[in-house]
Parts: sequence; structure tokens; C-alpha cells
Amino acid sequence: MELNKVYHMDFLDNTLPDKSVQLIIADPPYFEVKGAFDFVWNSFDDYLADVEKWAIECKRLLADNGTLFWWGHAKRIAYSQLILDNYFSLENSMTWEKVDSMQYQYYSVDLSRTFNTHNERVLFYSNGEETTGLEYIEKEFVAPRNPFAIELKRARIEKGVSIKQVAEYGKFYGNVNHGGAVTNWERGYNVPQLEQWEILCNHLPIKRNYEDVKSDYDRLREEYEDVRREFEDLRRPFHNELKLTDVLRFSQEGHITKKYSHETKKPEKLTRALLLTCSRKDDTVLAPFAGSGTECAMAAKEGRPFIAFEKIEKHVKTATARCEEVFKNPTLF
Repeated sequence: MELNKVYHMDFLDNTLPDKSVQLIIADPPYFEVKGAFDFVWNSFDDYLADVEKWAIECKRLLADNGTLFWWGHAKRIAYSQLILDNYFSLENSMTWEKVDSMQYQYYSVDLSRTFNTHNERVLFYSNGEETTGLEYIEKEFVAPRNPFAIELKRARIEKGVSIKQVAEYGKFYGNVNHGGAVTNWERGYNVPQLEQWEILCNHLPIKRNYEDVKSDYDRLREEYEDVRREFEDLRRPFHNELKLTDVLRFSQEGHITKKYSHETKKPEKLTRALLLTCSRKDDTVLAPFAGSGTECAMAAKEGRPFIAFEKIEKHVKTATARCEEVFKNPTLF
């Protein structure tokens, strides 16, 4: 199937290969909330049966280090979560607070008899395939092979002194841990400076000069950096420069969404924020329910190829035209 295309078909009928997408933003029907597409099930149980089908297909398509966002209605998303939790690892249950909601203006305590509702929910999932933490890799990779740590520990043991005694040579300790820097040096967490190494050489039978050890250490760090870069490519992307929290305070952007004919449109800035935080450039973004094409348009603007599915023809045309406009006239936020 081609990328950067909105397909007029049921998402479940796709022919994409396993683990072929890195980010899924799913905005499915909420069940009897808004729009004709929300009222096509005979019962809520029938709807949840489809939720499970969608979840299984998302599981098949999502890369091991991928991310899934799943939108839902505040009153019903808990039922979907029970299903999705069987296939993915929940990272956050998030709330989109519509900061410009008209319900603030028209809310009536006497008529509604409930708290004012001006939010929607989105579940943030990883694929449950997280790799080992980077700090652990550095500890296991660098520390046991750190030439400073190896030489220092050998010399200390040969002289028969403790870490605290070594720390006294140059007052290499803090207010709490009297092993101080020496403990960290021996564990390979960091390395002494030249002046500190000279003090150690004056007290311990250290047989290698600083430059030789530093050269060995620099080669080790280069090897580590190669491993680290490889590791970063395998990790689930999460770059929260926008400092998002689990309460997403965004406008509904009526001045933008009014251009597109659809009953349940998501704002561009919110969609873009999720996309930038949880994907890398050139990652493939899947929109199983394209709607008006917000996810597709934002992916196109940010250099992420997308693939999308939509069952209603008029919405396919809307989403396709919206994306074509982005490709013709790329803009910066």
C-alpha cells in the first residue's frame, strides 16, 4: 500500500505488513455521541467487539518501539481501556481540556445536574517492548571496562588501603559519602582529572601514566557512543520539549476546523504536539480513522509519511484535499 494516501476502505481490510508503523493516532467513533458513523452499532457490546478487532490490528501493525494514542469519550473510554490494556502498555490516561469550550458559557447547573464537561480523553500506550535503560547500558558497558577504574582498584588493593583512605589523599570526598569521588572512579561512573590522578600516583603503585589511561578511556567512550546511538534508534521516541502533561490544554481551533466538514475534528496544534513528542522524522504515522485528515496533514507538515483509512467517501475527499494542500504549500508553525 502507498504511503501519504487516504484509502477509502475499512481499516481492518488493510494489507500493511506487520510492525510497519511507528505511531498510531486512533480517533475512532465514540459510540452514540456525535455523527451518523457513531450510531451504526446495535449495542454497546457490539461496539466493544469492534474495539477489540481494532486493537488487535493496531497491535499487529505497531513497531516494537511504537506509540499508540487512542481517543475516546470521557464516559466510555474506560471500557475501551480494559480491552487495549490486554495488548499494550498504558503510559498515561490523558485529558484534552478544551480551553475555549462554549460549555463554559452555556453550562447550567439546574439543567445538567452534573459537573461541567469540557474535555475528551486520550490513552497513551507503548507497545510493551521497551529496551533496557540507557543508564543500565552505560553501567554494564563502560564501568567494568573503564581503564581508570581497573588501574585504581588494582593499585589500591596492592597497597592494602580502603576507599576512604584513598579519598583522604586528596580530600576526594563529600559531606555524606567519605568514599566520595574514589567510589565513583572505581565503579567507573566518572574519571579523575589529571591533577587528581597525579595525587593518586604519589600515594599508590599506579603503573600507567595518565595519557595512556586517558587514551584507552577515550576509545572506550567512542565505542559506547556507537552503542548509545544504536540504542537510541531502538527506543520508543519521547521528546517532550513542549513540556506536555497528562492534561492537554489546547484550543479547539474553530477558525481552522470550520474549513473541514466533519463532526468530530481534532485541533492541529494538539495533534502536532503529540506527533512531535512521540515520533521521529521519517517515522510512519497511521490514522485508522482519518476523519477530516488532521493527523495526516500534521504528519505531512512534519516530515512523517502517513497512511490513513476512512470508510465515508466525502471525508476521504476532505482529508485527501487537505493533505494535497500541505504538500503543495508546506508551511512552518
